[in-house]
Amino acid sequence: MRNNIAEMQFLYNQESISTQFSKEKFRQFLQEDMIFPLTGVKKKYRKNDIIISEGQAVNEIYFIESGDVVARKESEKVIDFFAKNEIIGLTNLLLDSQSEYSVQVISSELVVTKYDKESIIEKVINTQEGYFYHYVHMQNQVSRMMEKEELLRQPAEQRISLALHTLVTKFGEATNDPDLTGFPKSISKGMIAQYTNLNPNTITNILQKLQEEGIIYPARRAFYIDTFQLQLKLDSIL
Repeated sequence: MRNNIAEMQFLYNQESISTQFSKEKFRQFLQEDMIFPLTGVKKKYRKNDIIISEGQAVNEIYFIESGDVVARKESEKVIDFFAKNEIIGLTNLLLDSQSEYSVQVISSELVVTKYDKESIIEKVINTQEGYFYHYVHMQNQVSRMMEKEELLRQPAEQRISLALHTLVTKFGEATNDPDLTGFPKSISKGMIAQYTNLNPNTITNILQKLQEEGIIYPARRAFYIDTFQLQLKLDSIL
């Protein structure tokens, strides 16, 4: 596998690797009928359903078609969030590998396409492109972990501001105003507290401060973020 990665890095620069072997193209690669064609099975889940339990053997790979999930460790530590076009279960290619966290549905509904992990492993290890796609996936996972570690090193206000920016950039809902983005309704203040490892009261107080600064605009059961103003704030404090 190292030889394949070395060859890939020689043939492509990092930017072209990420573009040519994106997670969207990975789906197309799996379904190609020339070599080991794979057929996934669509499944729907309801809010609060547990897709994967912490410590459970993972032998299926999930591609999220719609909806949101949260990854938790020890029930209360929010590790990350995943939404449309994200992949769950691909990190470890060994069969029966145990999940390091639980994955739970937080949207009203979740639609996924499931693939048998053994079939994906067979296609990945027997094709050069397969190695490339897995390499890009792992690089993305490492980047996410590094971003999270950097976030947790920040003081409370910077930490929450950075978390809001990360989450609204990845999962926010566009509006008619290019600078105003809807924060995902499925992510509650309590989840933000768990994600940032801060007290819920601290979250409430800082969100109120951001509202006074004209960065957050509350609405019924949701709030909107002026991403331009939030970016200016981050530029001034980080």
